[in-house]
Amino acid sequence: MPQDDRPLAEDITTPIKIQPGLDRATPEDWTWKNISTSQPNAAVFHISHSESTRVLVDVLRPSDSAPDANFVLKKEVPIVILDSLDKYWAAESRTQMPLSGVRVPVEGDTVAEAKRALAADLAAQLRLLLLLSSSHKGKIAPALLKNLEYLSSCMEPGPGSAG
Repeated sequence: MPQDDRPLAEDITTPIKIQPGLDRATPEDWTWKNISTSQPNAAVFHISHSESTRVLVDVLRPSDSAPDANFVLKKEVPIVILDSLDKYWAAESRTQMPLSGVRVPVEGDTVAEAKRALAADLAAQLRLLLLLSSSHKGKIAPALLKNLEYLSSCMEPGPGSAG
């Protein structure tokens, strides 16, 4: 027989602890993390809908740049590699790039291939930022400028650059 006069704090169907005089909605033992949802692209869809078995922490090295690239790495860049069983996806560390929600992982059939593709992608990104910056006399969005500064600090003109 239900008791209608039972206080809510004693209601066993309500999984909360009510404390009189306490004005807090989130339990103390809960932790929250900010999660970016600004990457609606095929790579992220593929990764999130496959059974990823491993996430590897790695570095992109100067040897991962193509010998004839316009820009080559001059120092190591921290990256992550996701193994989605049929492909390897490489992306640089989000802590390094100011525009963290813009990056798209690149794929390869092997870890080495994914790393080469990422090195080529970063070189293309640097070239695009340099063109954008020069066409606007250096006045580009602050986050793009930070990306340009970061990429310039870890890349240099390669043998394939024009001049």
